[in-house]
Amino acid sequence: MYILILLFPFLGSSLSLITGRTLGKLGARILTSSCLIVSLSLSVLIFYETTLNFSTTYIKLWRWLDSDLVTADFGLQFDPLTATMLLVVTSVSTLVHIFSTAYMEGDPHVPRFMSYLSLFTFFMILLVTSDNYPQLFIGWEGVGLCSYLLINFWLTRIEANRAAIKAMLVNRVGDIGFVLAMLAIWDQFGCLDFVSLFNIVGLSPSDSITLICLFLFIGAVGKSAQLGLHTWLPDAMEGPTPVSALIHAATMVTAGVFLLIRSSPLLEQAPMALMVVTIVGSLTAFMAATVGLVQNDLKKVIAYSTCSQLGYMVMACGLSQYSISLFHLMNHAFFKALLFLSAGSVIHALADEQDMRKMGGLIKSIPFSYTMVVIGSLSLMGFPYLTGFYSKDLILELAYDQYYLAFAHWLGVFSALLTAAYSLRLVYLTFISNTNTKKEIFSDAHEGSWNLTLPLILLALGSIFVGYLTKEIIWSFQITFSPIIPTSIKLMPVIFSLFGAGAAVVLYHYSSRIFNAPTSPVGLAGYTFLYSAWQFNYIINHFLVQNVWRLGHLITYRALDKGIVELIGPQEISKFVITLTQGLSKIQSGLITTYALGFFIALVLLCGSVMLASEAEDVLIAALEESIASQNPPDVVTLQNHLGLAYYLEHTVTLHGFDIMDYFSWPPASEETYDKVCLGIIDWAVENDVSLVDMEGLLKTAGVIPTGFGSSSEDEAVDLLWQ
Repeated sequence: MYILILLFPFLGSSLSLITGRTLGKLGARILTSSCLIVSLSLSVLIFYETTLNFSTTYIKLWRWLDSDLVTADFGLQFDPLTATMLLVVTSVSTLVHIFSTAYMEGDPHVPRFMSYLSLFTFFMILLVTSDNYPQLFIGWEGVGLCSYLLINFWLTRIEANRAAIKAMLVNRVGDIGFVLAMLAIWDQFGCLDFVSLFNIVGLSPSDSITLICLFLFIGAVGKSAQLGLHTWLPDAMEGPTPVSALIHAATMVTAGVFLLIRSSPLLEQAPMALMVVTIVGSLTAFMAATVGLVQNDLKKVIAYSTCSQLGYMVMACGLSQYSISLFHLMNHAFFKALLFLSAGSVIHALADEQDMRKMGGLIKSIPFSYTMVVIGSLSLMGFPYLTGFYSKDLILELAYDQYYLAFAHWLGVFSALLTAAYSLRLVYLTFISNTNTKKEIFSDAHEGSWNLTLPLILLALGSIFVGYLTKEIIWSFQITFSPIIPTSIKLMPVIFSLFGAGAAVVLYHYSSRIFNAPTSPVGLAGYTFLYSAWQFNYIINHFLVQNVWRLGHLITYRALDKGIVELIGPQEISKFVITLTQGLSKIQSGLITTYALGFFIALVLLCGSVMLASEAEDVLIAALEESIASQNPPDVVTLQNHLGLAYYLEHTVTLHGFDIMDYFSWPPASEETYDKVCLGIIDWAVENDVSLVDMEGLLKTAGVIPTGFGSSSEDEAVDLLWQ
């Protein structure tokens, strides 16, 4: 059962991709959706067994990484965190698959699209079920790859190409942080599986753990689109709407939050890292909420709301409230999938129009979609007793309870106000305001088939009831409530949300009479700043990308590609060979007298070099003999140089009957030569007043008595010296 939950999405993806032409559009849609329904059923069973019955399961399949440096098993871990994530991933993914069967009906590449969706789900399941960091990283990279394939599904669209490449490159920054974290974990602890690591994490110095946690957080910042690395997420809207729903609700962007929750034993040992996590999460929630307030693209408004809600989840992790972060992740998956799929239904009804300024008046044309958007927006706002209310407000209460992080509470509260404002703005511009849609499109707007409406109904039920039904289960994991939080603080998020919603309605309904700020210089500057997403794209492109491009142009292109490579490359080598051969060819004149002259010159040079070398040898050897004879006892280095030079010049040097060249053919070929060598050494030592003890050590050091040729020859030589 546990392994099958992985195999079915992979099976559906593989068969749809390989046999798509045979299966056809209908067959591919039925196959992939059926496989996801089976995985969803298994997820429900695993959730019941693991979470409700408190049964944790570990499965070791095989050892896939085994070396002297690192080992890793391919294993699966099913605990309450895994079971909850599996239920979220498979339920949302199944509904997205069903929605896609109608939404992508007219596309000629439906089998490929359904295959990518199933593969996306497979890698996310692999990520959440992994029991070690390397295996989790495989799923991590897999969802990144699938996001690239799905964002760039419409290959002929330039904006889709750019968005996919941007998502891939920005996430590479986070991936580098994740890899550095794994290397640091292995260097510090010598293991990468969760069970072993979390049992010994307290034995390491806090500074090392802080560094590891910061590296892990860099990975989470990239995947979960936090401040600084968030720029890829709004551009990812270039893909089909079901892709946006899957990325934002249940798969890719939640991977970073899951990594933080899974690594909570490490984070708890690093208070400084938790502070950084809280700051970044709260700033992301506020920044994204302000930007979403001025966007005109329907999907981009929802995208920035995702970024803001991810900030709440990350902030909860920084507050050490990992269960609440998981609770908000689960609740967010339902109402965010509802919002995206409802937006897809609206876009589908308006012939792919996404600009809210060109909508309006749709409340009568597509009332069902209007109802779904309202439910999703109210849940996103944290309207009392809807799903979002039980998790978002709780995060803000817990932030207030930690007084040294009160700034996170207030940023979260103002973010809630802005969330309500842009949510009601979305509803007003899309459905309530005067229509700006073309007449033929507006008159033809209609609700979709059951494939489109059924997933929306189920997600709407989840957006209403999931928070209430699961709050006791999730809260029982970790939460301890503080009795000192005033009632006014508890009510503040709701009050601010209602105020933001009312302000949005008033401002946009009476904007022509009471609201003229965008036309003033200050208002225009503020609007431009927010619409450009706080100028993050400009800053990154101007100060980072352009400088890296210039550096690459100067070093990689001009210095290496057009410089060194050209000098040592095929073209320059061929030019050198041609020039050389042209010079040599001029010598080949064909005249015998020229050849004879060349031969005579070469002969003279050869004879001269031999004579000079002979004289040089005699001078060098005489100098060395004089040097070695003048030392008492002789220097080891001088003796070695003397013998080495004699060998190099192949010159026979004799000292008192000792032929130095015999040393180089040790042991001697005959006893006569052996005795001659030893006697020559003795005579030379006596003449130079060298003690035999010093001589024995000297000759062993210099290598004249070769220690590597056997002990018998050595002993005989020493005995003979002593005699």
